[in-house]
Amino acid sequence: MKTTNYLKKAGFTALALSFCSLTIVSCKKDKDGESEKGDKEIAEIKPQDFPSDLGIEGFNFPEDSTTIYTWLNKQDTVSITKHAWGIWAGLTAKTGQMYGEDSLYVFETWLGVKELADLSAAGKKDGGCTPIKKERTQLNIPRQFIHAQFLKDKDSVKAELTSDVFETVSYNPQAACHATKNLIFNQSELDKYKVKEGIGTIPGFPADAITTKPTYYAGKPDENGLIRVPVWPGTPNPAKVFGYKMWNTYVYADTKNRQPKNKVLVPVTSKTPTKEEIEKATCNVSDFINYKLDNKAAVYLNLHEDKGSTNFKAGDIVLLVAMHVGTKEISNWTWQTYFWSSNQNAPLFPSSSFEAGLMPAQVKGAAKHYAVSSAYAMVWPNQPINGGTNTNVKPIIAFNPYLEAGLTGVNLPNKLNPSYKYGVQTNCMACHAVATAQGNISYTTDQYISMDDKTLFTNQVQLDFAWSIQGNINPKK
Repeated sequence: MKTTNYLKKAGFTALALSFCSLTIVSCKKDKDGESEKGDKEIAEIKPQDFPSDLGIEGFNFPEDSTTIYTWLNKQDTVSITKHAWGIWAGLTAKTGQMYGEDSLYVFETWLGVKELADLSAAGKKDGGCTPIKKERTQLNIPRQFIHAQFLKDKDSVKAELTSDVFETVSYNPQAACHATKNLIFNQSELDKYKVKEGIGTIPGFPADAITTKPTYYAGKPDENGLIRVPVWPGTPNPAKVFGYKMWNTYVYADTKNRQPKNKVLVPVTSKTPTKEEIEKATCNVSDFINYKLDNKAAVYLNLHEDKGSTNFKAGDIVLLVAMHVGTKEISNWTWQTYFWSSNQNAPLFPSSSFEAGLMPAQVKGAAKHYAVSSAYAMVWPNQPINGGTNTNVKPIIAFNPYLEAGLTGVNLPNKLNPSYKYGVQTNCMACHAVATAQGNISYTTDQYISMDDKTLFTNQVQLDFAWSIQGNINPKK
């Protein structure tokens, strides 16, 4: 399906569906018995704070910045990885809230950036501070997939806006409150931070701010109740554009959960796998964090899903395959990314068995099936926020296979290694460093970026590493 005015169509869809269904949210004991908050049904979702005590030894959130900088100075990847896993444990803790039949995780209760942009457009400065959600954060095509088209033509994105992978970018309550109090999604507010022939910047997020990019795979089950899911086969050598449609490596998620626990998976690589190969590659759908679509999400998928005629309906399942997470515990944020792995004990690069071995027991259930990669610095040794160097440093490669492996338009000149041109050579921190209100700087592969680089940022307004702001600016507000 092609469209030349995605924003207009998406807006029409949201309006047309606004009264299509009433979904009841309730608070009750979840099926795992992990939490209970009564059994009264309420038509709302209350955004939850990050859990204050996860019981993970040595883990704190927010961690004191001096502690994290000590880890960076020592290149202490053990402490960094343990912290990233602690964040994952908190995000995937159960809240006791329900949406339809789904028991909600902490991250699922947070306001989406479109909701925050709408509150900002309405001038509701306290809207992100005392929010109640009426529905799930709605699905969208990840900005990474269409960024190059936005650079070429901001007014009319001429691209085939279809996908099998969709995101729901959200902010925790502290980040959401900061966003609406400062109305940072409104162009008129952003314009106030412009510095003629200088570098502007928005007010920085608070230390306990968290932004997330949960990313889902949408696939219909076959006649046997199996959803075929592409899984990461590892970084190509030599490096190249390598999106999920090029992997040709799959597992099958059994929607009836008929598979034995702890089954060893052998992903299929054949275009015509045998029955036996499919059986060896089949896991339970409960091995994925997943949720059931409501009517609005089902219609959106039918407009934008890659196959174009899959006929999604309310009650169909989407599977979490990836999530970017940034926390403002340090000036440049901490960055960790998670992706589903067919071998949770030995995930492929950009994760590793070393990182998997540091997962704490507090990560439970489906959340245990994900791998982690972190970028708390752009390069080793860590460089200062301003005035560092790309000389005599080593790259830190950290990307999400489902989001960055297929990137195009990664053409910002690389001062660390000019041969770095692909998404599989990126670093979360470096790429987010170039987020500006103007949105006219390309994504970058891994290199050190000085935040006072006048060749990059003159006459730009820096967005405190938040690409999610740039993609949701209210132009007339």
